[in-house]
Amino acid sequence: MTEIELKFGVDPARAGAVDTALRRAQARRVAIESRYFDTADHRLAEAGLSLRLRRSVGLWEQTLKAPADGMGERLEETVLRPGRWGPDGPPVDPSLHDATAAGKQLRAVLGGARATAALVPVHTCTVMRRHIEIDAHGGRVEIAFDRGEFRAGDAAAPACEIEYELKAGDARALIAFGKAGVREHGLWLSTLSKAARGARLAHGEVAGPPVKARPPVLDRGMTGVGIFRAVLRACLDQVLANASEVAEGHRLAEVIHQLRVGLRRTRTAWRELSPLAPSGTPDWETPLADAFRALGEYRDRNTVVASLQARLAESGSPEPTLPAPASEPADPVEVVRGSEFQCALLDGLALTLDTAPDPEGEGAKDARAFVVSRLDRLEKQLKRAAKRFEGSTPDEQHEARKRLKRLRYLAELVGSLYK
Repeated sequence: MTEIELKFGVDPARAGAVDTALRRAQARRVAIESRYFDTADHRLAEAGLSLRLRRSVGLWEQTLKAPADGMGERLEETVLRPGRWGPDGPPVDPSLHDATAAGKQLRAVLGGARATAALVPVHTCTVMRRHIEIDAHGGRVEIAFDRGEFRAGDAAAPACEIEYELKAGDARALIAFGKAGVREHGLWLSTLSKAARGARLAHGEVAGPPVKARPPVLDRGMTGVGIFRAVLRACLDQVLANASEVAEGHRLAEVIHQLRVGLRRTRTAWRELSPLAPSGTPDWETPLADAFRALGEYRDRNTVVASLQARLAESGSPEPTLPAPASEPADPVEVVRGSEFQCALLDGLALTLDTAPDPEGEGAKDARAFVVSRLDRLEKQLKRAAKRFEGSTPDEQHEARKRLKRLRYLAELVGSLYK
């Protein structure tokens, strides 16, 4: 079964207000204990799989989650584990998922055998959950707010997150619920699963590695809308993975750099391919551009300048005198958690989650011809700029460099359409 959900981080300082709002909506409260398993060499985590045993209201169930097409979509298979079990619960049994799509991924990771003995407990997550299903915005959405902690050996870390899962109706209902949570409670989109958080705790890791771009896999039979959605989804996957780390409070230079790369690729996709997009798209690029500039100012001041100063000192240069900034650059965490940026990301996701056919969409042949026209246009502009580059003004040279990046990114994003 494919589930469509959006996960958000919650500032612990605002968790009380979230809990109060759900309590007033008559959300139910339940205690949940989840035990996660993996191989000793972390094969499930590396493949993006999670396998857990969960106890709630005295009942046990086993759940396997696996990657699906993109952000917000996961394969999830749950099997009840009835019976009388001791305090350790039932043994984990991967063969229970053999008949499912997620189970096929699991068997491939485990080498095809029923390698139950190879699976070991990694961490436990214990939370109090408030949950309720609400009909609104053309869909039925379950809201689940979890507060508790992760434990791995003697190590512990807090858990504080909220999920919106589509139960029925239009996937755009998730976007509406998400925007309300962002504006009312300062939520931020997060790609970090409980399995990933617990695994980091178990391995002594604070933050995840920077996520680099991965080109989409396109099919020559795709319509224009299909091409646009696949390209945008690939761009947003990189943006959201790195933005999640920054929103957690990690200001790592390479993560911020890869977030900016993802934003530039996303803006390129929008600039060059938006005529293929579904109709009625919102104006969501401006907040992305504002965040891109703010993150660039922070990186210049805190990473680039420091790096250049060190290299100059190594070369025997005197200490350079830098002009004092008119103001301190914005904190990346505040930039990423900002409601305008988060709502812009949700608007972008809305374009990828909506699977309804677009009556005005380009056919496959026309769509490929349009993509070729955009590549040709950028190439011709660069050829003209190259002929006069040395005599151009610095601003004109900078514009040519930006076009070159756009051509590179667009070529990478649509490359799988061509031999």
